[in-house]
Amino acid sequence: MKRKTFKVLSLVTVFAIFITALTGCGKQQGNVGASSDKPVEITFWHVYSENFGAPVITEMVDAFNKSQDKIVVKEVYNPDMYPGLMQNLQAEVASGNSPSIVMIGYNYLKYFAANFNYTSPEEIVNKYFPEDKDYLKNTYLDNILSLARVDDKQIGIPFSISTPIIYYNAELFKKAGLDPDNPPKTWNEVRAAAKQITEKTGEYGFYMQEYADNWAVQGLLEGNGAEILSKDGKAAFASDKGVEAYQLLADMVLKDKSALHITADEGIQAFINGKVGMLCGSSAKIGTVSTAAKFDLRGAEFPLFDGQERRIPAGGNFLPIMAQKEEEQKAAWEFIKFIMQPEWLAKWSKNTGYLPPREDVANDPNGLKTYIEENQLMGIAFKEMSGIYSWVAFPGDVGTQAEQLFADTRDKILDGSVSVKDALTSAQDQLNKLLKEQ
Repeated sequence: MKRKTFKVLSLVTVFAIFITALTGCGKQQGNVGASSDKPVEITFWHVYSENFGAPVITEMVDAFNKSQDKIVVKEVYNPDMYPGLMQNLQAEVASGNSPSIVMIGYNYLKYFAANFNYTSPEEIVNKYFPEDKDYLKNTYLDNILSLARVDDKQIGIPFSISTPIIYYNAELFKKAGLDPDNPPKTWNEVRAAAKQITEKTGEYGFYMQEYADNWAVQGLLEGNGAEILSKDGKAAFASDKGVEAYQLLADMVLKDKSALHITADEGIQAFINGKVGMLCGSSAKIGTVSTAAKFDLRGAEFPLFDGQERRIPAGGNFLPIMAQKEEEQKAAWEFIKFIMQPEWLAKWSKNTGYLPPREDVANDPNGLKTYIEENQLMGIAFKEMSGIYSWVAFPGDVGTQAEQLFADTRDKILDGSVSVKDALTSAQDQLNKLLKEQ
């Protein structure tokens, strides 16, 4: 009996060792998903809805998931653009969770860097992907990478870039007696043209997009020589130059009655419906406006102030990696590299109007070369790209408060309840108080 028992146990032991060996042979060393036969699952938070951007995001995610069997990416839509995502992110992190990759607006760059856990792309490359050591410097221009950099540290990878451009209705220009082949180049010319459109056609002449941020207004004020945030870290936009620039917009709305003051979605739709002659808006809306407008749609560069240089703040977003586990960090990097290929960036640009962060996409045979040549609006946006600079991001917790304060200030100015000077001075004082207290 003892011999039989020993033989049975020996057979069991040998069989167990054999199974273990087979299991080990099925594992891959050094690759994503190496610790389990199950694929690594990561989440990708974004801000794009079904009628703007989401179909391409879904296509990117599906294509990546089908391209291999080690990683599964799940996309998560966050409504209300960047402010909405930031609120959801705060709640998610407070509950002990976080997405693997998240889409952050450039205006929240410093706030994100100071308040959330992330791993820089350089650190991930150095740890896990030595073959990609030159990827960043060989793929992106330094001024583009700097859009997602704080104190010389790369927080994430720039994904979407937009510039403010002028869309205009050439048919309304003709009805108003304006030359559609010679659109306004300066802000004074914009005001004069808007007034003429309203007087001659009965339609509004101008609308500047009004989202819950300071992006378009930053271009307006700094284009006149004002500063939003000074070099010593103080709010500085209530200067004479800042007041003068904002006063022009206020006068168009309140005095000339030639410009609209409504929400962004309403204003863009009014332009599409032929009720507004000129729209100052994001190039990210090129796809939406071009598809929906039924008139002769044309574009022009962001206007200048007399004697000043054009200032083009970069709108859009970057992608930081928040994944904490090694396998998820590796998977996140693989996914980001996949969607940063020229063919995907080209598709993203064609469907939205965002500019790609990679300069080579414009000349790549799988990229945008032909599209840019054929699409006048996209050509204008690309022309502005060489002169873009960072969207002002206020540091620390002031980052989230600043955008709402700017939106509230704009409403007070454009509804006529507070003068431009008083409104800007009050907002500037509030921000400097917050900056001092934090």
